[in-house]
Amino acid sequence: MSGQEAEPTAARAPGRSHSGPPHTRVGRRATVLLSVVATGVLAGSLLNLVEVDRVVYVPGPVYDTLGEINGTSVVSVDEQLENFDTDGHLFFTTIRLRGGPGDPLSAWEWLRAELDGSATVVPREDVFPDDVTADQVREQNTELMLHSQDDAAVVALRATGLEIEEQVVVAQVIVDAPADGVLRVEDQILRVAGQDVTDAEAVREQIQEVTPGTSVPMTLVRDGEEVTLEVPTVEDEETGRTIVGVYLAPVYDNPYEVTIDAGNVGGPSAGLMFSLAVYDEITPGAMTEGLSVAGTGTITGNGDVGGIGGITQKMYAAREADAALFLAPASNCTEVAGAEPDGLTVVPVATFDEAVQTVETLTADPDADPAELDLRTCAEVLAEGNG
Repeated sequence: MSGQEAEPTAARAPGRSHSGPPHTRVGRRATVLLSVVATGVLAGSLLNLVEVDRVVYVPGPVYDTLGEINGTSVVSVDEQLENFDTDGHLFFTTIRLRGGPGDPLSAWEWLRAELDGSATVVPREDVFPDDVTADQVREQNTELMLHSQDDAAVVALRATGLEIEEQVVVAQVIVDAPADGVLRVEDQILRVAGQDVTDAEAVREQIQEVTPGTSVPMTLVRDGEEVTLEVPTVEDEETGRTIVGVYLAPVYDNPYEVTIDAGNVGGPSAGLMFSLAVYDEITPGAMTEGLSVAGTGTITGNGDVGGIGGITQKMYAAREADAALFLAPASNCTEVAGAEPDGLTVVPVATFDEAVQTVETLTADPDADPAELDLRTCAEVLAEGNG
């Protein structure tokens, strides 16, 4: 002993291998983790404040054209036509769109969409003009939906052999287009380049016979009087087609009352499925034989199926609805081929008749796997050069 008094030894708590007060410092690894989390939260908050000039398409709900929306039947046919029982489902598919007028897209939503296989991101300018408003978009979609419903009813009625007369009128004149100041909204077109025209496609075909940059004679009914005008043309920069710069619309002389109520859904892309539903209502036998068929596509009064936007999202929506089959416009095949969701059979159609034949092929053997039926594919359409 040296004579110096030793300091007392502190009692050790059970399980501790060191002396002194309990260890309360945060470890380096936890500090890094907390810093990363805090940075992520801050970055996410900032990204929510930043708007990007993009539009995002995501899958929307599906609606049964043979059923009801908000308690109202989607399709109703008056008693002048015999109505038949239906079965199964004919779904029309929808999309949700973020980034349109009055609905800015945040950078955070944009990044999430880029990582979502069911979402599509496109530049806003590809979808909406700079000066368009949310009200204008709604009004246009409502008008397009109304035209789509008229066309759907007519093509279904005509498919049963009924004759429905129509007139071709100017629905809109594009500002600064060749026809601006020459043609007017509600002009009824009777003849183009001396040829009688009975539908919008006939008008377009006759205009194609004219060399771009020259004028085409059109005979119209305007304010109850027949007039003939020389309408300037120009070559469309994207397609190379001869155009005058107007939108055409049919006006049908339809003696049968067919009501289609799609609720708040707008746009023309449900036309094909509406036409199938009307046809199912006015023809004997259930078209789907109890199966679920989904689809999309515009429709004309002569039965042509046109392309639509958001086809990828609508395929995913159809799969979520457990549809046995999805009808897609053949003109969308470049987007469809290779992008079909697993478990969904997608069949391209170019006309109303093709759509009916496809559904009938499916229902002829309802127990068969649709993927094993001899149904056309978009890959085949593209190989044929028709997509």
